[in-house]
Amino acid sequence: MLRYFRINDPYRLLGLLIIMAVASLPLFLNSPGMTYPELKSILVGEKVRDGHTLYTELIDSTPPLAAWFNGVFDWMFGRSILARHILALLIIFSQAGYLGMVFIFKKAFSENTFIPSLIFAVLSLFSFDVVSLSPELLGSGFLLLAMNNLYKQIEFREQYAGSIFNLGFYIAIASLFAFSFIVYLVASIVILAIFTRSTFRNYLLMVFGFLLPHVLLMSLYYLYDGMGALWTYYYLPNLGFSNTWYVPGSSLWLLGALPLGFLVLSLIMMNRDARFTKYQSQLVQTMFFWMLFSFLQIFYSKELRPQSFLTLIPSFSFFITHFLLVIRRKKLAEIGIWAFLISTVLIQNSARRGSIAAVHYDSLFVKENPYAASVKDHRILFLGDDPSVYANNTLATGFLNWKLARETFEEPEFYDNVIQVSELFRADMPEVIIDPGNFMPKFFDRVPALKGQYIPSAQGLYTRVDKR
Repeated sequence: MLRYFRINDPYRLLGLLIIMAVASLPLFLNSPGMTYPELKSILVGEKVRDGHTLYTELIDSTPPLAAWFNGVFDWMFGRSILARHILALLIIFSQAGYLGMVFIFKKAFSENTFIPSLIFAVLSLFSFDVVSLSPELLGSGFLLLAMNNLYKQIEFREQYAGSIFNLGFYIAIASLFAFSFIVYLVASIVILAIFTRSTFRNYLLMVFGFLLPHVLLMSLYYLYDGMGALWTYYYLPNLGFSNTWYVPGSSLWLLGALPLGFLVLSLIMMNRDARFTKYQSQLVQTMFFWMLFSFLQIFYSKELRPQSFLTLIPSFSFFITHFLLVIRRKKLAEIGIWAFLISTVLIQNSARRGSIAAVHYDSLFVKENPYAASVKDHRILFLGDDPSVYANNTLATGFLNWKLARETFEEPEFYDNVIQVSELFRADMPEVIIDPGNFMPKFFDRVPALKGQYIPSAQGLYTRVDKR
């Protein structure tokens, strides 16, 4: 397999696509079920497609580009998980191909090879949820574009203003998919300070490129009187350090043990046997710093699951490729890559089926909700922190993120909260309100017109009677 991908021929990438499709076939044929991040993406996409404005009419912290693309995906696929997985696989394939071409153009290795693309694809299969259409996957493509522009600065042959502006701009676009990607702005500043003679003007230009999309976003919301909502529901929640662990840390370590083992072995072999030019040595150090900041980005991210480690894959691919190229016995390297591929796929499928007891995906999958039998195929509002009830229903009103909406419902004595609830209800009336915390009676008392449209149908449930 290595001999096939050693040849610098873009058509070899078709073989890579076939390998990825075959390795992912069990996931496509036997889907493990919908995950909470996928459900959230679907709900956000449905509301955006229906014309609801993010943050002012949809209370959630999803970054804007992620939400708008979710609206496009909802228009394309509806709630089809299989279609989303297939598109995610194609995006991973395109990123793998692009990374390989970047390394070839930048002469990162002793030979021009698509082995990094192969390693990228194999690493993307270490857990089933990596092949998922998420904001992190979409944003990581722009990080690869940023990495390419960072290389241009290190290369010294393309020291022009456009590349360093693009570096900041692409990181900004990535942060509008996943806000934690803002860490790479700091990473770029550190790397440029160490490996280049960039002027203060260049740093300002990069920061300006980063700020431009955010300033445009703020200006847009300011014009439509939504600046307060943008700050409250997007920037403030994402600037915090709280996060949600969908998979326990022990499971993440176990799933990542094989890639980490290959990485450690690669670093040892490179330090002992590799011979680099000065430029290649700088690239090695650059990728090492990029990898360190990727770990920081992961722990800063708001949701921790195997796909969160997607940003580590380019640097892992870089170092493992160097390791395979320094092995003098090509037959031994060939055995190594086959063992890596087969072991990765076997671990992924075994963990997905529950055969590895130490890997727990329970908190990642959407569970059966107690209201599933009685409330189905309705436009509903659930006033709680378990969105699983929306798996068989549609979100009404814009109160999606309970962590952000909870304060509104817990403080009905504030006029602004009453107005917000009244306006969002008027724009999108739910057929059923599920209220286990008994928040709605206080709002019914303050909004009589709303109270007249709902009657209690069971404990904590309100059904709309006036459909006009």
